[in-house]
This record gives sequence, C-alpha cells and structure tokens, in this order.
Amino acid sequence: MLSKIEFYTKVNNLFHKGGLDFRRFPTPGFRSLLKYLKDHNINDCFDVGANTGQYAKMLSSAGFKGTIYSFEPQSQAFNKLHKKATNHSAWKTFNIALGDMDGNAIINVSKNSVSSSILDMNKLSVDIVPETEYISKEEIKVNRLDTFLKEMNFNKRFFLKIDAQGFEWKILQGAQDCFNNIYALELESSYVSLYKEEKLFDEMKKFIESKGFYLCSLESGFSDPRNGRLLQVEMIFLREV
Repeated sequence: MLSKIEFYTKVNNLFHKGGLDFRRFPTPGFRSLLKYLKDHNINDCFDVGANTGQYAKMLSSAGFKGTIYSFEPQSQAFNKLHKKATNHSAWKTFNIALGDMDGNAIINVSKNSVSSSILDMNKLSVDIVPETEYISKEEIKVNRLDTFLKEMNFNKRFFLKIDAQGFEWKILQGAQDCFNNIYALELESSYVSLYKEEKLFDEMKKFIESKGFYLCSLESGFSDPRNGRLLQVEMIFLREV
C-alpha cells in the first residue's frame, strides 16, 4: 500500500505532465489556524468581505463547526450570499461593510465583483487583470466592528477574516475596542499598492504584531504574470497566549 507521501507524489507526477499541481487541502498554515481555533475554544468567525460566501463555505468544509458572521455590502453579491446561508443556522449574513466610521459610503463595483472596493484602484490592477475594472458605484452602509459588537452585546474570543481589497487597515482601525477579543486574524496584504491609500505589507505586519500576534502563515500569493513580481499575499496571524 502506498504511503500518503508516495500517493501525493504519484498523483502530482500525473498532474505535472499537464502543467498542473495537486496540493493538499487545507494548507499547513490553514491547518495550524484550525487547530488553534479548536485548542482555544474559538467558535465564532467574522467573515468580512464575504462576497458570495466562498470563504465561509471553504472554512466549513475544512471542519470549522462554529458560527460564521458574513459581511458583504454589495447588493447583488449579498443576495447570493444570503441565499446560500439560508439553510445554515450557524451562518449569519449582514448587508454592510466594516470600516473606521459609522455611516454611508460609496463602493466601486468591479467587473468580477470580488475586486470591488471603497478605495480607488491603481492602474496596475487593471493592467494585470482587466476583470478588476470598476463598472459602477453603489451606496452602502458602513459600521465599525466595535459598534456592531456593542449592539450585539458580543464579548467573546473570535477569529477575524478580512478580504476588503485594500480597506483592511480601515477595518482594523474600527476594531480598536475589541482587539483584545481577536485571537486569530486572516487578511490580504499588498507588497505593491493596488488600491490608492492602502497600507502595505510591512506596515500592516508591524501593526498587527504590536497588538500581540505572531505571523503563522503566508498563503496564496498573487503575482504579476508579466515579470513574476509578488504583489499580494494572504496573512494568518495568531495571538500570543
């Protein structure tokens, strides 16, 4: 009988002939995250920038059994998200954005939906991926995470995932009162500015580590296909305990 490593190698050899790579799911970094959540009894995930529910579905399929709170401000994407969550009692959806203030804002809606952002986009993004081009605008509601949790009377440890296309910094600034309750944090970070006014990797990493976290993993890098330059990564941080 083949060992797991031998099986993995054999399958990958077949995939490589077609220019593909077969990888284990979840990744080692994501498995560390799941173990940490279980070991520290963290049963709530705040999924910020949920789009149509891709991350929540992946998290559940990887074995997370807690409650997922998904936030998506775009109306069309939210309708799809809400429909997927309807039959899942532990999956809550909210048609709002999170940020550093309470009020209304305008979101730029991209052709591919997932690249939509409150921030203006730099030309580099569209040059690399034309589908990121903005095609419309939509007025949305924005809350600070601090405001949302206070209104919910929520005061537990939780895992915060952010995918907000350059707006991550603003969301963290709106979570100052609840930062001590965040025990795991996953977010996108850019090495090169893709959105105007976004904070880049070094500043984001330094800020999060100053709050008592250590870097657990760098996941799924996004590179410029023209020259291989690394543009963006997914960072997973865990709180020192």
